[in-house]
Amino acid sequence: MKLLQVSDLHLSQSSKDEKNYSLAVLSEIFETAEQSKCDRILFCGDLFNTFPDLEGLRSEFLKVVSSYSGLVYFLPGNHEILEKKGNSNRYVDYDWSSKVKVLDEIPYSLFEDKGIEFLSIPHQENYSGLLLSPPPPKQTKLRIGLAHGTVPGMSFTGLSEEEEEGGSYLDPHLIQNLGLDYLAIGHLHRARMGTVGNCSVGYAGSSRVWRKGESGPRGGIFIHIDGSKVRTEPVYWKEAGEYREILVSLDTEGKPEESVETYLRGTSPKDWIVFRFVGYVDSMTEKQKFQESVLRDWKSKFRILEFDPDESQIAVIQHLSENEFVKQFLDKMNERKAQMDPSLWRHTRVTGIRLILEGKKNR
Repeated sequence: MKLLQVSDLHLSQSSKDEKNYSLAVLSEIFETAEQSKCDRILFCGDLFNTFPDLEGLRSEFLKVVSSYSGLVYFLPGNHEILEKKGNSNRYVDYDWSSKVKVLDEIPYSLFEDKGIEFLSIPHQENYSGLLLSPPPPKQTKLRIGLAHGTVPGMSFTGLSEEEEEGGSYLDPHLIQNLGLDYLAIGHLHRARMGTVGNCSVGYAGSSRVWRKGESGPRGGIFIHIDGSKVRTEPVYWKEAGEYREILVSLDTEGKPEESVETYLRGTSPKDWIVFRFVGYVDSMTEKQKFQESVLRDWKSKFRILEFDPDESQIAVIQHLSENEFVKQFLDKMNERKAQMDPSLWRHTRVTGIRLILEGKKNR
């Protein structure tokens, strides 16, 4: 049996561009599942960005589903309930066609499919119901879990990334008592794998770039099942593009050191591009000219192209390019440019200018 695990697609109708972009990724997910002969697709929460998006895009979702020969398991996350506003309907009350099984039963549902037990745990404010009434012991060789939330110990990704908001915590001791061999889980937007006791835990990450800072390719996880063995394999979506921050170093005259073509080399039209500027300059006039030309000639060629409003890394110092110490230092740095790593060269160049200027102040 072969499964495709995905999550956090956040289908949205907030704008025409958002709708078309998220639906394009959805189509690639189903095309990949069909071409790869996946028996099931596991949507582990936040398939829709809000409840109104679920209502408005359900028919579009089902059109894409109709081309798929397998079955879809849809587990609601914390976003599907957003903006529900007094609507008491359960997700399962809507028409999802015979190809989509909605797993919204709380605290869990347990069912068998082709000799494998599936335990679904939709997003809940807390999991006390699961603690008070746990599932029975495993009766098959394999038990696969579906959930949406945060597993403590797997959420930290570094100081530069925020932890995904709004999700509940799945206690590791609880997971160990569920008899799972593999837990397919959504909510965290960076893909990662881990273990809790004897259970392998896999976050597929967000299926598309949903917000700033979600760098790296977006994708899902193939789950290959052979008897009682589970093997996972990452898969990536071309339609999702990537979030890319491009650091533009300015020379003392305020001009970018490279051409815009060089900065954009290796990017995709589906990418979210953010330019950031750094440097010591005479003025920002040349930087502004560069910015205007990029907006004029390149903005329409990408999903999103913008400039970081934080310009605190640009220091404007009049007559900087006429400073003899700075000029001599830059001449030496230019001689070494070909021998140094580009990022190290840029960092050394900026640091050197800063130290020269600070030394001048302290004299």
